[in-house]
Amino acid sequence: MNLSLGSALTRGPIVTLSLALLAGCAAPVGSAGFGAISAAPPVQTSALRFGADGPILQTLDVPLRQFPNAVGTLLTGIRGALITGFVENRDGSNVGVVYDRKTGIWTRIKFPGSSKTSVYGPAITQTGYRLVGSYQKRGETNADGFVYDSTTKKYRTLDAPADLCAPKSCNYTIVHSNYGTAAYEAVGNYDAVKSSSDIAPAGSYPASGHAFIYDSANATFTTLDFPGSVSSTAYGIWRDGNTVAIAGGYTDKKGTHAYVRDLTGASMLVYDWPKSVLTHFEGITGAGGPGNYNVIGDYFDLKDKTLEYGFFLPIRNWSAGTPITIGPVSANSVYRHTVVGVYTGAGIPNGYITKIP
Repeated sequence: MNLSLGSALTRGPIVTLSLALLAGCAAPVGSAGFGAISAAPPVQTSALRFGADGPILQTLDVPLRQFPNAVGTLLTGIRGALITGFVENRDGSNVGVVYDRKTGIWTRIKFPGSSKTSVYGPAITQTGYRLVGSYQKRGETNADGFVYDSTTKKYRTLDAPADLCAPKSCNYTIVHSNYGTAAYEAVGNYDAVKSSSDIAPAGSYPASGHAFIYDSANATFTTLDFPGSVSSTAYGIWRDGNTVAIAGGYTDKKGTHAYVRDLTGASMLVYDWPKSVLTHFEGITGAGGPGNYNVIGDYFDLKDKTLEYGFFLPIRNWSAGTPITIGPVSANSVYRHTVVGVYTGAGIPNGYITKIP
């Protein structure tokens, strides 16, 4: 099945922080007390602000006592009290993490047998939480999607079915965000790659991207592409009753554009940062019922196309409000008015958290 949804930006080109397979997500109401490892308190070493009117960003990095080989913390998702991300290690590997803001506990997440595990948007369940993301095994160039349940402590591979890419092969599946308690929906991207010679480096994202939504109730993948687009992404998902909203971006001949739309396609907002060549929504959270959302995203400076800025945008009744620039950072996920993401300090990626007024 193929729905006409926003085809979008590939995350690779907008990664100025060496963020492998980064994502955005958003969140329903949170829950307390999740975590599996008693650890040292998180390292929150500094606060910073870009511009006199910008929000204050608090550094949120993993504690080196628990992660002695860490050389970078990349935060990718927030939902309730939980923050997700992954840690870059000195040996080039990475491991997923979940941080519980109420207990101060960091929990490692590693897909069995993988050399790289990246964790994205969490969802709160009745008995714990569910995580999604991607993993890579040592020596392999493809990426597989996965789902993890904190109650059963079981990992499950979640890859786009072969028929979506036929006659090519599906070599990349990245699950960005999920929503739901027992049954759930998840959004992400898959990419059709003709042969091994066409496979992009592991740290970049192929240009042949397709967005998808996965429905666990009937175990189906549905492709979501904008007509006339050359690639698409779906990074965030939010549900209000029967209305499902998806956020991401699409690329066409004119550039890369951010979008929010409902699953039926009856309502949609396409957004371009003024005078920017690239705009992309990374995450979405509810703000008062269908058509009312807070989204976060990234855009590229028109003069310096290597400079990425994160921003917060209120959407009310499917109309864009006044955006707030966070700074030269990657804004990756939002819960209500709380945003997490990544900034580069001393040449390494650092996680941050901030509250938008």
